[in-house]
Amino acid sequence: MGKRGPTPRPQSDLRSVRVSVYLTEAEAAELDDLRGGVGRGRWLRQAGLGIQPKTVPAVNRKAWAELARLAANFHQYQYAINLGFAPVAADLTEIRAAVDALRRDLVGVSFDETKQPMQPGAGADET
Repeated sequence: MGKRGPTPRPQSDLRSVRVSVYLTEAEAAELDDLRGGVGRGRWLRQAGLGIQPKTVPAVNRKAWAELARLAANFHQYQYAINLGFAPVAADLTEIRAAVDALRRDLVGVSFDETKQPMQPGAGADET
């Protein structure tokens, strides 16, 4: 059986240089407001390299979380339909696709980026 997990990055893509930065409490608070749930290290790396860091407004993060609950309920309903315990009310595939598209739009993830989505607030703080 072959190796499990993702394919390792090429040696040229491995990050081996560490840069440490000290911030005041006020600077850290301002950075945290700007980064919108993206890990500090990732946000600083992107900003330092001239890449506009993607941030998700707090209202969108809240809506995204609420839609996760809706998606879970939808999944339970679909499971009940598959077992024959609930009647089929509509074409649920289209509804699920619409909910998924709305959730991606809320966090600013395009269709091509959904292979490895970055969840809001999920990134570990990188230094």
